[in-house]
Amino acid sequence: MVQLALPRGSKPTSGKVHKAPAGAKNVKTYKVYRYDPEVDADPRWDVYEVSADEHGPMLLDALIHIKNEIDPTLAFRRSCREGICGSCSMTIDGRNALACTKGMEECASDTISIGPLPHQPV
Repeated sequence: MVQLALPRGSKPTSGKVHKAPAGAKNVKTYKVYRYDPEVDADPRWDVYEVSADEHGPMLLDALIHIKNEIDPTLAFRRSCREGICGSCSMTIDGRNALACTKGMEECASDTISIGPLPHQPV
């Protein structure tokens, strides 16, 4: 499992929980590392419950859906959507991967953790 570099003395806390609408099917839970040093004392893990039927098959599609439909404050890098540029590199379920080439079916469970690369500041 990857250890993220945090500000000295800080520990990630539980953040906001965005529940899926009642009756949603094929729900996946995305646990996203969030930190804004100008606002937050400590980093947090925000949770988003999203129906996989509402977006495309790749993890990047889910993140774009979350940003466009649920939480416009979510920020991440992306560019080519074809696995060439590496802009969407992130830690997905403890492993470094490209969100644009990581298919939802490749994730081991219905709860997916997403964080920054371990050597990149947030």
